[in-house]
Amino acid sequence: MRAGRLPIVLALLATLATACGPKRSELLARQSATATAVFAPVTEPAAVPTSPPPGEAVAPVVTPAPTPAPAPVLPDGPGVTATTVKVGFVIVDQTQLQKLLGVDSPESGDIDGQIRALVAAVNAEGGVAGRSIEPVIKTFDALLDSPETEEKLCREFTEDEAVFAVVLLGQLQPNARRCYAERSTLMVDQTFYPVDVNEFASLAPYLWQPSLPNYGELFRGLAQALTEEGFLTAGVRLGVVGIDSPQNRMIHERDLMPMLERAGVAPTELQWIDPTSSATLQAGQNQTILAFKQAGVDRVIVIGGSRLLAFLLTIAVPQEYFPRYAVTSFDSPDFIVREVPETMVGAVGISVQPGFDVADDQLEFPSGPGEQRCLDTLAAAGHTFVARANARQALQYCDGVFFLQEAAVAMTGSTLNADGFVPGAAALGAGWVGASNYATAFSPGGFDGTSGYRAMVFDEACSCLVLDDETRKFPE
Repeated sequence: MRAGRLPIVLALLATLATACGPKRSELLARQSATATAVFAPVTEPAAVPTSPPPGEAVAPVVTPAPTPAPAPVLPDGPGVTATTVKVGFVIVDQTQLQKLLGVDSPESGDIDGQIRALVAAVNAEGGVAGRSIEPVIKTFDALLDSPETEEKLCREFTEDEAVFAVVLLGQLQPNARRCYAERSTLMVDQTFYPVDVNEFASLAPYLWQPSLPNYGELFRGLAQALTEEGFLTAGVRLGVVGIDSPQNRMIHERDLMPMLERAGVAPTELQWIDPTSSATLQAGQNQTILAFKQAGVDRVIVIGGSRLLAFLLTIAVPQEYFPRYAVTSFDSPDFIVREVPETMVGAVGISVQPGFDVADDQLEFPSGPGEQRCLDTLAAAGHTFVARANARQALQYCDGVFFLQEAAVAMTGSTLNADGFVPGAAALGAGWVGASNYATAFSPGGFDGTSGYRAMVFDEACSCLVLDDETRKFPE
């Protein structure tokens, strides 16, 4: 059984760290105070009335209207000149990690060449806000992932290279995003890293996930699919487990619980795992599986992203505990199906990026104009793919590059900065079609782009996840 290999990689990725530098809320407060002082409207002092000589008519006193202060012109962001803009790209190298685990992943081809081909295509169409992209490409070793290595990568991009934006992949530590935001660097985050609306707001206007839904929205969609697929029905014994964080507790209370109540289901067991160290993480997993088994839990929902479910499987399988699991694209279902398919029997979930979830027999490849545009652009430069799984990283880079290009087109004004992307992305609405997801829509005040999902269930006959034909909107 190949499940025994999973703990090695997961232990390497388990360490979590606190954010670096001052809190974003403090920075925003200081910026707001400065803006109030600098850009406050200026009015002329009121005229002092005087009395006219006796017998003369009193002329009306006309006070001129105050001259409005000019609207502040924000400067260009870092890495921007009149003709160029620096954009960073992260390539995740899994070579050493795969050797250690003895596993393989779908071949992705020449990723460096794919990025350069996309950049060349965008530059041929006018670049980003009339500026040619200067790509800064850095390789990140997945085997060495930690808060320290992700912080180091952030500083290389923001301090050594001073990039305007960075397309992030494989950045799983919570300190990384705050590091970029505190250095005024725009992030196009293509990592399956859960971010809720509150976290987006705290890092605004720098963090964007154009190809993913916010995590609360994802869970509302998951709960809806689980109800409709009969996973959640009265009488089931449900276990809910999550990495203990304010965001995950809020997701549980605000987004998951109301849907469970409407389905007439209450969790039999609720477990929160302390991720402070590998020891607390391991203890929490052991306690969770023990509690679930003793309580007869036959359905499990995991809150917190890909690593937690895979961790739990390494504890559950040796104990011959096989409940039915709820899964999403954030749980790396394709990897689990390939490595330990017996754990997915009875699994139900939702897919937001088919390249990471299902085989091509579940969705035509290519499918839709966004995916076709991406593949055509890369094919023109000699990069072709046998299957969607081989192209899944390329599709994410396509979304990153084309989002930067098209949000900048919709920007107002001649400067290029992160603040301009807020109205620029909102103006795209549902008009921008992503390459890696099913449906895209940007809205005012939103920083995530995926607007739809498809339900999926595990089929024992093919030992695979089967995709529903209909793309559904996330419930409000």
